[in-house]
Amino acid sequence: MVPTSRPNDPELSEFSTHRRRPTIVDVARAAGVSTAVVSYTLNGRSGVSPTTRERVLRVADELGWRPATAARSLRSGPAAAALVVVHDQPFGTRAAFPLDLVTGALQTLGPDTLTLAVHVAESPADAAQLMDRWWTERRYAAFVVTGVRRDDARLAALRTLPAPTVVVGAVADGAPATWQHVVLDDGDAFAQVGVFLAELGHRRIAMVAGSEHLLAPVRRAAALEASLVRYGIELHTVAGDGPERASAALRPLLSASDRPTAIVTDDDATAGLVLDVARRLGLGVPWDLSVVAGTDSPACYLTTPSLTAVPYPVEELGRATGWALRAALGTAVSRRAVGVDPTEGEAPPSGTVPVGRLVVRGSTAPPAGDQIV
Repeated sequence: MVPTSRPNDPELSEFSTHRRRPTIVDVARAAGVSTAVVSYTLNGRSGVSPTTRERVLRVADELGWRPATAARSLRSGPAAAALVVVHDQPFGTRAAFPLDLVTGALQTLGPDTLTLAVHVAESPADAAQLMDRWWTERRYAAFVVTGVRRDDARLAALRTLPAPTVVVGAVADGAPATWQHVVLDDGDAFAQVGVFLAELGHRRIAMVAGSEHLLAPVRRAAALEASLVRYGIELHTVAGDGPERASAALRPLLSASDRPTAIVTDDDATAGLVLDVARRLGLGVPWDLSVVAGTDSPACYLTTPSLTAVPYPVEELGRATGWALRAALGTAVSRRAVGVDPTEGEAPPSGTVPVGRLVVRGSTAPPAGDQIV
C-alpha cells in the first residue's frame, strides 16, 4: 500500500515514493517534532499539547504508520512468525496437518527462540491481504506458506515485500533468493506406488487426484503416471477433491465394464470413500479392487481391510520448516537452547524431506485374474 500525502508537503511526498514501512522517525520528520514527542503521542502519554498531538496523529495516519508490535517483541523476547493457512481444502489428513507441522517446527525453534502463530484465511487473496497488513504493522518478522497453488496470491504479495519467507512446497515460477524452501519428496513416493502396482500385475490403474488448483497433487499424479509409462500402462485420472466430487467420480468409474483393478488416492479420506463405494457396488477389496491411500494416518489401519498407504512424515517436514525459518531470519540459536547436546554436531536437515517406503497392508493384492487357486 502506497501512503497518501498532502500535495504541498515535500516530506510526505518524498516518503510516498518509497515502498517501505514508515517509522516514528519518518513521522517526526514530517510533523516537525522530535521522535520523543511522536513516541509520547502514539503511546497516549501526557506532556504533549492538543495541537501537536493532533498534528502527529494526522501525519502518522497519512503515512500509514502502524504499531511496531513485532519490533518490540524482537527487542524484548522471541520473534514471531505467521503460518497463514488457507481453509478451502477441508478434506483428509493433508488439510488438517498445520498443527502437526507446527509441533515439528517447535522442536527445532525452541521456546525462547521464535514463536509460530497459526492463522486461518478463507482464500489465498484474503491471506495475502493479511500478510501485507501484518508486515506493515510489524506484527510478524517472517511468514510460512503451505499448500502452494497456481497463481498463488500469497506468493505474489510476498514478492513485493522484504519479508523473510519459508515456502513449504515447490514453487511453479522462480522465487526470490531470500526465500527458504522445504519440499516433501512425495513425487518419489508416488513413483514407488506405480512400480508396486505394476509388479503386482495391475494394468488398469486409476488415480482419484486432489485439487487441480494445488501444485502438490498435480506433481504426485505426474510422478505416478511417469512410473507407469515404463510398464506400458496408461493412468486414468479423475478429479476428486472433496467428498461429494470424489463420490460422484467413483461410482461410474467402478461400475464400468473396464473398471480399474487398482485405485490410488491423494489422501487417506478419499481412500476411505473408495472402500465404501466399492462395498456398495459389491466389489471386494483387495480381490476385486486394490486401494492405495496417498497419505498414511491412524485411520488407514483402522479400516477393513487396512489401507496400503504412502507415509506422511509431517513432523519431519515441520522440523525442516523450523530450520528453514531460523535460516530465513538469520537466527543464531545455540543447540542447547533447543534441548540438544551441542557436542553431537547434528547438521540441519536438507530442504527436501524423504517420504520413505510404501506401507503395505491388506488393501492391495494381485488382480483377480492373477490369483492362485
